[in-house]
Amino acid sequence: MKIEVLIRKAKNAPRAILTRIKLAFFWFLSNIAKHSVICWMFPRMRPFLWRCIGVKMGKNVSIGWDVFLDVNYAKNLIVEDDVWFANRSLIFCHRRDMSKYYVGGRYKECPQNAYKTIVKKGACISIGATIMPGVTIGEGAVIGTGALVTKDVPAWSIVAGVPAKVIKVLSEKP
Repeated sequence: MKIEVLIRKAKNAPRAILTRIKLAFFWFLSNIAKHSVICWMFPRMRPFLWRCIGVKMGKNVSIGWDVFLDVNYAKNLIVEDDVWFANRSLIFCHRRDMSKYYVGGRYKECPQNAYKTIVKKGACISIGATIMPGVTIGEGAVIGTGALVTKDVPAWSIVAGVPAKVIKVLSEKP
């Protein structure tokens, strides 16, 4: 039995090693996007690096300093045109399934589920805001500083707080 397991692991080793190398490279790109002075001098570099990591991203996206992207699940993040991520905002695309966690269990053994996180055209994610997995930020919405967004945000609204609540719905220009 042990030999069969060893043989199976040996067959899967090249794929596992390549997957880990790819993930390590994406983390490396993520750290360059978060902290590099090169990205400060060339602002279009951050969106380019995020695209390389796997984010589906539109045009004219601005990304501030130290913005955290859920690198392992980047392919689940969709960012439309003209979105602005201010400094130190966090965007998550996965969470653990806590229904399988019991007294005496191991937290690390709970499976992680991926969710589509969507930021629609013209939205603004302010400084220190946290976007939880599976949330859709509506078109033109503004997320206040330090907000924790746990539910979908309607288009053309301003949300703030922990958890984030709609504090204003924008009206059309007279």
